[in-house]
Amino acid sequence: MRTVKDLTVEVKYRVGLGDVEMPQKVYDQLIEATENGDVIDPSGMLKYPEASEWLSDNIRERDCMDWECEIEEIS
Repeated sequence: MRTVKDLTVEVKYRVGLGDVEMPQKVYDQLIEATENGDVIDPSGMLKYPEASEWLSDNIRERDCMDWECEIEEIS
């Protein structure tokens, strides 16, 4: 067994949603983010707060189709 003092991992996963309803404001923000190549901040504090909140409410990690981990730091 080994003790690791610090481990930082970036986790990415993909979720597909179908036949979902969303407010027009959320849709508009998703389109804007896509067209501008922006990332939606999960805290909702930046540019797309309604889209961020809707995504947080409707996406669960357990629904992921595939995922990957990238080790950023280990010591």
